[in-house]
Amino acid sequence: MLLTKGISISEDKVMNMEYIHKQVALMFTLLTFVLLNLLGFTDLLMGMSPMIAWVKIGLSLPFLLVYFLIVNYGRFRIAIHFLLFVGHGLIILNFIYNDGSNGPTMNSFFLMLVVYSLLIQGWAKVAWFIGSFLMYFSLFYGESAGYITIQNFYENNEKLFIDHTMTVTWMSLFIFVVLHFFIESYRNQNELLNSIKIRQDNSLEEVKLLNDQKNRLIALLSHDLKNPIGMLHTTLGLVEKNAFEAGELELILDNLKRQSYHLNHVLNNTLNWVMSELNGEEKVLEEISLVHLVEEIQSMMLVQSMAKNQSLELSVFGEDRQIHLPSNEVRIILKNFLDNAIKFSEEEAVINICLEIKDDSVHWKVSNYGKVIEKEDQLKLFNFVVKTSYGTKKEKGTGIGLPLCKRIADKIGFEIKYNSPEDNLNCFTLSMNLT
Repeated sequence: MLLTKGISISEDKVMNMEYIHKQVALMFTLLTFVLLNLLGFTDLLMGMSPMIAWVKIGLSLPFLLVYFLIVNYGRFRIAIHFLLFVGHGLIILNFIYNDGSNGPTMNSFFLMLVVYSLLIQGWAKVAWFIGSFLMYFSLFYGESAGYITIQNFYENNEKLFIDHTMTVTWMSLFIFVVLHFFIESYRNQNELLNSIKIRQDNSLEEVKLLNDQKNRLIALLSHDLKNPIGMLHTTLGLVEKNAFEAGELELILDNLKRQSYHLNHVLNNTLNWVMSELNGEEKVLEEISLVHLVEEIQSMMLVQSMAKNQSLELSVFGEDRQIHLPSNEVRIILKNFLDNAIKFSEEEAVINICLEIKDDSVHWKVSNYGKVIEKEDQLKLFNFVVKTSYGTKKEKGTGIGLPLCKRIADKIGFEIKYNSPEDNLNCFTLSMNLT
């Protein structure tokens, strides 16, 4: 809620200029009622024309009436036009019966100027300005040319000074309060617009981040399923073409079973992680044997490696431990490491999986012989840039697997590194601190 001069204004009302104009109109009518009474009683005290003093007091009542009509029925613009007519009529009377240009009537021109400038819109504002200006000019010219008879009530300069001072004081306060309220309303509106813009920018940024996250998750899902589905499709195609002899069919069916198990396992792991990401859940920890986890991943990738007659060798250093860790994320990362190793190794190659268990840390390392990554490419190895590459049997890669693995590792507090300790050897390491 925004507060302006004691009036509580909600956000939707501050955004509505009609509401602000209505509030200014209410303030104008109420303050004019007070101002006319003050000026009327001031005239009586100063010994000015009793008639014009009581006219001021009497004409203050329509302003009070209009105030209540606006509060209850709205349509303040019509009411303002009516009150401007009343006000200009009162100005004419005050000019004639209160010393003409020598009196304080001319000051009211600026009061009228403020009112219709703030509350009237469009061509009517210009019309009021021209009409009001012509009226004052006509009064002043009529007095100077002797066409209008002016009644004088100032007995001396002291009364003239007091009357002008009182009138200027009340009108100045009137204009000050109205302008202050109007400016504060605009300032509040501007602040609100800025806050709304900031909220919209933040919302757009959140939508962009969510969209980027969705794209990464879809890319990860597609990346992880691409090779298993491709292998399954190839094997089924060979079976359909009777490319295998009768004695090999049983082995092929066993392979298909392995591939379907592998595909289901990959799908479950990836979907579990994708759902946890989309739901904004914290990482899910599973108590699992470190050796069992890496053997599971080795078994999962056997079908893919056997397609190129490659072997996966597992080495374990240190004693096995049961620990709580985000197993789905570890499976996804190690699976991608092995995907790349199989893809970029020659047929019949040996791919090494090393598990090193220490008191304060755990390290998984996947290494393979083949073409090493160029040094300039190592600098942007984990940057999210789509770049097509091809394995030793023209297996197509998109270059998104490692950047996604890096994002996953960063989120769960793990570390990924690449190095080439010797010629033609690629090593990817995933590390976890236990302290």
